[in-house]
Formats: sequence, C-alpha cells, structure tokens
Amino acid sequence: MPNNEKDFIFHTSGSSGVIKTVKKSYGTLLAEANDLAEFFKIPSDTIFVSTVSPEHMYGSTFTVMFPRVLGCQVDLDRVFYPEDMKDYEKFVFVSTPSFLEKLAKYKFNFKHKPLIIFSAGAKLNDEIFEYLEGISHKVVEIYGSTEAGTIGFRESSKENFRFFGKVKYENGKIKSPYFDEPEIILNDDLEFFEDGFKVKGRNDRIVKIQEKRISLDNAENLLNSSDLIEKSYCLKFDDKLCAAVVLTGEGRKILEEKGKLELIKILKSANLFKNSNITVRCKKWRFLYDLPVNRRGKVNGERIREIFSTNITYPYITNSFVSCESAQFDLIFPRESNFFQGHFANFPILPGVVQLFFVKEFIKDAFNLDFVPHKIKKVKFSSIIRPDEKVCLALKKSDKAVEYQFKNEEKVFSSGTFVL
Repeated sequence: MPNNEKDFIFHTSGSSGVIKTVKKSYGTLLAEANDLAEFFKIPSDTIFVSTVSPEHMYGSTFTVMFPRVLGCQVDLDRVFYPEDMKDYEKFVFVSTPSFLEKLAKYKFNFKHKPLIIFSAGAKLNDEIFEYLEGISHKVVEIYGSTEAGTIGFRESSKENFRFFGKVKYENGKIKSPYFDEPEIILNDDLEFFEDGFKVKGRNDRIVKIQEKRISLDNAENLLNSSDLIEKSYCLKFDDKLCAAVVLTGEGRKILEEKGKLELIKILKSANLFKNSNITVRCKKWRFLYDLPVNRRGKVNGERIREIFSTNITYPYITNSFVSCESAQFDLIFPRESNFFQGHFANFPILPGVVQLFFVKEFIKDAFNLDFVPHKIKKVKFSSIIRPDEKVCLALKKSDKAVEYQFKNEEKVFSSGTFVL
C-alpha cells in the first residue's frame, strides 16, 4: 500500500519462499489501470466484487486503481465463500483459481451473470475456465507478477496468452511501462506459438534431489494427468520428492476400499514419469481434501511443508464440504496408523489427543486460520472410535469459537469447542 504519495510497497515470495519487497510508483500503477480501462471498456455503473485483498499487487490493480479510473464502485466486503455473494445485476468478479475451483466443485451459479470474471495468481485449469464461461458473459485470465504487473491475458480456454498493452518480451526479459525498472528478468519458462504463448512453469521451482535436477511444475503436471488425481503440489522435503494430492472421486474410492499403500502402488504402476526426464519418484505422499491456500489465493507451500513435517498418520478423507460457517469431513482412521501402535494393542481405539490434534488441523485449513487455540472447553468423549471406522468430523464456526463433533448416523463419539 502507499508508503508516500508516490510509492506503493508490496511483498512477494513467488515460489521461492523468500520474502521480497517490491516498490511501485503511483504513475506505473495508473498507466496500467488506464490501459486496462481502455482495453476492457467496462461501463462506469458496474460494481467490482472481489475475493482478493488490495494489499497485494493483483488486488491493488484490479480492485483499487482499475475501477477508480473507470469511475466504478467497489464492494468493500471481500468475498470469502460463494454464499457471501450479493445479488448485483451488473458487476465484474475479481478472483483467483483456488476460489473459482470451488464454484465449479459445488456447481455454483450466479443469480445474474457477471460481465467479466477476472482470474490471476495461478494457472486456471481449462475445465474450470470452460465452466466459468457458462456462468458468466466473459472470462479473462490475467498473467503477471508483483514485479512486472500485468504481462499477458487470454479470453478463452482454447486460446494461448497474448502480451498485454505495451509489454514486450525479449531473451527472457520483460520491458513494460507497468514497472519502474528498464527491464525485469522473468522467472517463468514461456513457450511461443504464432498466436501467443503458454507458461510452461517457473524456473525457481527446479530443485536438486539425489543429485538430479527436478522441475516441480513438471512433476505436478505428470501427476495431474492421472485419472485418480484432481490436483497436486510437489516439494522437496528431506531430499525426497514429496506430493500433496487431492484425489478424484475414483481415487477416493480406491483409498477407502483398498487403503493408502495400495493406492500409492497403483499410482506408481501407472508409470506417470515413464516418458519424462524425471527419474526421481515420489517418496512421501499426503492425500488432502484440498490444497491449502494463503490470503492471496495461492497454494500455501509453507502449510503443506508443515503437514509433511508432522510425524503422524493422516486419516483418509472420503468426502468433504466446506462453507464460511461450517464444514464436514468423512474420515477413516486406518488400522496401520502410527498412533494406534502400542495404544491398547489388543483393542486399539483412537486416542483423544489425536482427535483433538486433527480437529485443530482441519479447522486451520477449512477456515484458513493460523491459530493456536486459547483453550478447549466442553470436551466430552461419549464413545470410542475404532480403527477403519467411518466417522464424520463436523465443524461449526462462530466469531470466537469452533464447535466440533465426531459422529456417525447413530451416535456422537466426541465433541467440544475450540476457542479462537
């Protein structure tokens, strides 16, 4: 945000995890907003509705400067969940792929079609793009960065990106009036065609594992080509290639019926990496209901690394539903979980401390909360949970607390309240 009348200060870590300060002059932001206004020609009686924060470059450009130049009103109530949407007849929707994926997942439909849905922050899946085209008048995917501002755009899932406005690319460098430096080195690897370009991946997501250079973007693309995997996030952890995976319905069915080890065996036998230059295979897996995201709508790599550093077996997640005030997760705690070992060996049960641990973990990801509970109250263990038993974890959130229950159709196993 403004440091003085001339400068805006932004912070970015890209994919490297190292926080970087980026300074932008008001003039460059205004030039970008003017060109956006000239290109998209949005009427001044349009409302801007957003899921993104104006503290970051994308939000600052598309929810502050751009509508300001157009003379448009901005709804200051940021949208966090689909049910937060207000009934505007004439509006544009500024969002990110992580949020837009939820609209497709829950078959959401606007009461009135937005004039434009803008998406930026990560690649928008082509299938999600096509779904959005059916519930809006137009979809525009923006390609850019905090340092460079808007670089390119595409207006169809069947199109390649085109460079925006006065942006020029030469030998891996960007020249543009939307930043103050003469040129910026682009961290992304671009592939060019007659009608535009595609973003192949980030150069700063190449890691060295077992003395071999691995592109994490390429590894994710290969995993995502499986019919069992909806999306994935790869990382280097303890010199191993690790994958956090969200399964498709077919993948969840195999996990429920055959277990984690058999699912991993099936994924490995598919030889997803066979025709690639990736010789290192995934050694550690986490199967999540969704990839956690940060406030910018980008995959939260730090949170995923935290999940991998936790030496405890995660439950199988066979189904899930998340809204702003509630969430439900259908879970199975497999018999081979490490917390069952040595805990009533002849009659294993799910320890209470493990139940509380996973309640906290699911609260963090369901409601995007980074918290240490002040206290846990009204804790009640009513019935035991056995290995491989199907249970539902139900969460109900208020401003100051989250109530939880482990239950099935017949009974409540345990309940309590986490004070935020």
